[in-house]
Amino acid sequence: MIEERIIPTWEKGQWGMTTFKTREEFVEFLKPLFKEPGKYEFDETSFMFNEQAQLFDKHKFYCVHPKGTKDYITYWDDQKYKNRNGAIFKNGSKTWYIPRDYYMWLNFLPIYNKEINKFGFAKVRDAQYHMALYEILAELTYNHAAILKKRQIASSYFHCAKLINQLWFEEGVTLKIGASLKDHINEKNTWKFFVEYKNFLDTHTAWYRPMTPSKMHAWQQQIETRLNGKKHLRGLKGSLLGMSFEKNATQGVGGPCKYFFHEEGGIAPKMSETYEYLRPALTSGFITTGMFIAAGSVGDLDQCEPLKVLIMRPEQNGIYAVDTNLLDEKGTIGKSGLFIPEQWSMPPYIDDFGNSLVEEALIALDLKFAEWKRDLEPATYQLRISQRPRNIAEAFAHRKLSKFPQHLVAAQMQRIEDKMYGQEFIELYKDAEGKLKNRPSNKIPINEFPITKSTVDKEGVVQVWERPIENPEFGSYYASIDPVSEGKSTTSESLCSIYIMKAAVQVTRIKEKEVENFIERDKIVACWTGRFDDLNKTHDRLCMIIEWYNARTIVENNISLFIQYMIAERKQKYLVPKNQIVFLKDLGANKNVFQEYGWKNTGRLFKDHLLNYGIEYLSEVLDTVTKEDGTIVKTHYGIERIPDMMIMKEMQAYQEGVNVDRLVSFCALVAFATMQQSNLGLKKRVEEPNKKLHKSEDFSKLSYNPFRYMGTNRKKTGMSVPRNPYKNLK
Repeated sequence: MIEERIIPTWEKGQWGMTTFKTREEFVEFLKPLFKEPGKYEFDETSFMFNEQAQLFDKHKFYCVHPKGTKDYITYWDDQKYKNRNGAIFKNGSKTWYIPRDYYMWLNFLPIYNKEINKFGFAKVRDAQYHMALYEILAELTYNHAAILKKRQIASSYFHCAKLINQLWFEEGVTLKIGASLKDHINEKNTWKFFVEYKNFLDTHTAWYRPMTPSKMHAWQQQIETRLNGKKHLRGLKGSLLGMSFEKNATQGVGGPCKYFFHEEGGIAPKMSETYEYLRPALTSGFITTGMFIAAGSVGDLDQCEPLKVLIMRPEQNGIYAVDTNLLDEKGTIGKSGLFIPEQWSMPPYIDDFGNSLVEEALIALDLKFAEWKRDLEPATYQLRISQRPRNIAEAFAHRKLSKFPQHLVAAQMQRIEDKMYGQEFIELYKDAEGKLKNRPSNKIPINEFPITKSTVDKEGVVQVWERPIENPEFGSYYASIDPVSEGKSTTSESLCSIYIMKAAVQVTRIKEKEVENFIERDKIVACWTGRFDDLNKTHDRLCMIIEWYNARTIVENNISLFIQYMIAERKQKYLVPKNQIVFLKDLGANKNVFQEYGWKNTGRLFKDHLLNYGIEYLSEVLDTVTKEDGTIVKTHYGIERIPDMMIMKEMQAYQEGVNVDRLVSFCALVAFATMQQSNLGLKKRVEEPNKKLHKSEDFSKLSYNPFRYMGTNRKKTGMSVPRNPYKNLK
């Protein structure tokens, strides 16, 4: 599609025009101009970006020519053209493009400036310029925009200006603004910015735009007149609509739309649903015709997950992705939506031309953050820095001091997202002869945490990272279950959860000239979290998983229905009796519990004891990679044995009172397995040449082995690895 663009161009004090024959040519022109704050190198040319605002500030009017004269018309037509096409500014080898909405905002739409406590025009700031460039690049490349920002960057003012720009100059556009709460966009908040802008434009420019209707959340640019004695509506007919999603995440999202701005995107727990329902309104077949823009600072973590998904996985969600080194404090490089950190355009670290003095700002922030960390409670400190983040990790960091090592959890989540663990989704069933079979499933795991009460399908699917070895000996696998007490429920958020762990094995490998001893570490190989409307189906699924792995199984027996089911099916051989659950003996727990099987989660057993087993399992050092001089360059931790993303999310969010079905099952499993290995020792396997071996790796579906260097010799890279990192395991 040919989309010729002719852009006003300022150079050496003169205005000319630059022509771009196609949309693609214009994009290729813009991409090198998109850098980052602190690197735009604004100079005295930036005073031309907002020249009209400076004139108004000086004279209290824009045009010096009498109304209706040729010069008057020429002036306003020229400014209208720039408000519709933007402007290019050049100074020697440096070039900047000011997008149309940013040009209009700087010059014709004053905001309330809290620094001077009165209305005035926005100053040139490279962070806001960066945001405007990001959005036009997103639009030109048929993408949408997601912006995670620090607070007080005037994002709401800017995006209202973006919508006003369209409403004032384009014919028939439909523009929408939405928020999770109506108070975010009512007449006391964002909608008042539209009113302020309209009043100023109607009063001080040649662009008078009446609205009919003209009520909050419903404007249309038209006026009623009479033509040949009949009522007639004249105007550009564009509309601006506001909506909230308090009751319904899809309220008002139907119908074609040019721009949809989601206000306060960081406190919008249902924004993902809104976005998906809205996307058809922004397309025509496979052609993108409109643009979704979400911008916000983070609020409570259970409210900002949709924005986090758009920021951290932009390309998968149709968001324009940028290269960034602001993912975390280590400078990890990757792709994200747009992130505007505290150090960009942070007063007083801004020069006279609007450039961010990033290094100076970071030094000041480091000192201030160190002071806060020393003086504030941990939760208060985390909350404060999340509103003024230096990197994306700080923005989404948990507000409370977590029991789990969050740096390990975050790193493991990244490994899982990078698909370093292969997995299968499996359906287990019995054939006509009652034999246990399996086949691939098209269902997907439950990936919502916490799960909402209104979620209809809670069945989930069995996730398998490693299938059971052939004819597994009893005790080769352990299972742990956190059961449920009912089937279909609209009131309970609890889910049934089971984890399967492969037991550690001491391997003796007999070769022709030597004998090698090493440990195959325990690891999580399968799980299921969900529930069926029919409780018997829930029990059937649990039983089939246990049978498939021939797993010794511990069950939380606060709810005894599953234990009763296993007894009725004569499958109690899989259940571990209470007197064999060693961690209960060591803690002196459950003395007054008289069920024969399982353990009862009473008092603070889970919170004070079982949790600690889970935490230690994550933090255990499994392996180290070293240089020849002994310098450790990489450490493998126990968390790498857990390939399940959802339990990582529960670890991130865990606080007392949070419903964590997976964690209960997992921590009890680790406690049981740990005590089994301590008291009974490791299972043993001997491997000899020329004999058929039942090696677990033959059945593994893992595409990545995080401990592939164990037992190997020194590599040519100059790094060495301990041959037997578990030789002292007892």
